[in-house]
Amino acid sequence: WGYDSDNGPDQWHKNYPFAKGRHQSPIEINNKEVHYDSSLLPWFASYDPGAAKTILNNGKTCRVVFDDSFDRS
Repeated sequence: WGYDSDNGPDQWHKNYPFAKGRHQSPIEINNKEVHYDSSLLPWFASYDPGAAKTILNNGKTCRVVFDDSFDRS
């Protein structure tokens, strides 16, 4: 899969039938149906910027390739 015209989101269902329907990304979050769950811990991500080898913004997503041989990210 990918994001080009020959393998982009419009094509994903050909190899992954579950991707055609209402249960795939991106999802619409209906704020009126959201419920707070106090048992969930905060989510965070961290990384060592020095380990980033390349950063690509293709207009749809950001992709960062890391050298994580030292498990810093």
